[in-house]
Amino acid sequence: MKRVALVLFLALIPQTAFSQSHEIDFGLNVYQKTVAKWVRALSKSSDISSTTYISKEYGGKDSLHPAKHRDSIVWIPKSTDLSKDFIMLVWFHGHIGYDEVRTFQDRTLLQLVPHAKRGKNFVLVLPEMPWSRNGRTPTKRNGMIWRKSGDFLQFIEQTKSILKSHNKNKELGNIDYRVVGHSAGGSTIKAVSITQDLCKLNPSVIVWSDSSYGRWLDNAWSGCLKDSSAIIKVFVRKWGSPHRQATRFLKSFEKKPENIELHVMTGRWTHKLIGNNAIKLSNILGDENEANR
Repeated sequence: MKRVALVLFLALIPQTAFSQSHEIDFGLNVYQKTVAKWVRALSKSSDISSTTYISKEYGGKDSLHPAKHRDSIVWIPKSTDLSKDFIMLVWFHGHIGYDEVRTFQDRTLLQLVPHAKRGKNFVLVLPEMPWSRNGRTPTKRNGMIWRKSGDFLQFIEQTKSILKSHNKNKELGNIDYRVVGHSAGGSTIKAVSITQDLCKLNPSVIVWSDSSYGRWLDNAWSGCLKDSSAIIKVFVRKWGSPHRQATRFLKSFEKKPENIELHVMTGRWTHKLIGNNAIKLSNILGDENEANR
């Protein structure tokens, strides 16, 4: 498959004397509007050097998408050493996501760049959901992704292949998988829990970012999370639907499972603000003052 490597030298901070380099590697058959939006988001949000791979998502064939296929973004800060143990942060976006500001800029880059600056060893994996703003169903098809056993794990293997190639085919360090589902992204956590794939991946942390709608949390728990050792962090704004459903779910237990944390956000917290601060709220990358392991 032919690929295009686009190297950008971006003077992102006026008072800085040097520019940062961002290499964007993407297939010719990916959705070019996504590439353009990611490039613009990088130019506004990242003052560190990095490499991004944008490719067709495994299992992402989609007749309702302009490209007839959804894509996936893998972002690797220059400071990340894939030969050492590292965190793979997988972010499932919400309705009308996968856009320049909401998902790329506010939800991911602005939250993650400070951690990269502090030397945290991680990569971001950002798959496009069926409800992205690119398709014809930006607020529908919840959970309609990776519904067959093995599909999500195949996607992870595709991602690891990209990382190994980036690492010049050297052996990758141990991977600590951590997952965030914001808003409709909670239905993805549900879907890959029902197939058992999420628990086979064995993530250390799973974050529900105001995303426990309907019976999604119940279905994920009965699917495989009940047997998972992951720390499950549920963030909800008070009195919203995710809050009501998460509270109902936890009341079904005589004793709350020790690995589930419910955080009810009051006052100024909105659905949008929870998503824009989910990384910090959940501390999913570890103590901000923690030295890189």
